[in-house]
Amino acid sequence: MSSPVPLRNNVHAKLKVIESGDFRRFKENHLVPIVIQDFFTLAAEFPLVFVKIAKTDDFIPVAMMGLREGQNLYCQTEQWQGGVIPISFGNAPFAISRVDDKSEQLIVLVDEESPLLSETEGEAIFDEKGERTPYLEKRIDALTKVADQTRNTQEMCKRLVERKLLTTQKLELQHRPDAQRFNIEGIYIVDEIALNEMSDEGYLELRKMGLLPVIYAHLTSLQQLRRVSEMQFQADKAAQAEKAKS
Repeated sequence: MSSPVPLRNNVHAKLKVIESGDFRRFKENHLVPIVIQDFFTLAAEFPLVFVKIAKTDDFIPVAMMGLREGQNLYCQTEQWQGGVIPISFGNAPFAISRVDDKSEQLIVLVDEESPLLSETEGEAIFDEKGERTPYLEKRIDALTKVADQTRNTQEMCKRLVERKLLTTQKLELQHRPDAQRFNIEGIYIVDEIALNEMSDEGYLELRKMGLLPVIYAHLTSLQQLRRVSEMQFQADKAAQAEKAKS
């Protein structure tokens, strides 16, 4: 996996970006990290749950795009299989990061090995004078917003943990009796019992923080487990048929 480097006009002056809806770079990510704003668009198509990062014990929300580890059902072909996409899918080939942990200054990074980069086609990122093009300015603005949303998402997770609203959930999914049963662990969801038992004051705090719509979008999204279970069944069935031919 390549490491993004700082974007510099003297180094990357000739680079252009090819706009593409091909998201096969995520084909091995069955769990895709999302931000707060994603909850309101993705809940109609994907189960949105929380997972814990082993190294830090922090929680992050993710969209489940497959039941089998290493297989994103939506990203196996050039044609995206969903009706909506996570905000972060639009970042490549760029990323944005703080200069250091103590600084608020942001730096734009670029993945020099990305297939979305070209010197002959696409949108120019620097003009003849080495200045940022309007296209690049627009991309940087979007990256900055994602960085802010990521920070807000981290705060949301901290608030849910502080109020003991996240509970571990073992998912047992089987599309139909003759299908494989998936036992998925390490998933966390909002505890509806704990939510309903909150004091009026605690519930009001969640409302003031703007978390109630996010929580309910998350809980509603769990209905999409049936969708991803059926997609996994169909994908496995197609893979078995293909294997039988060979």
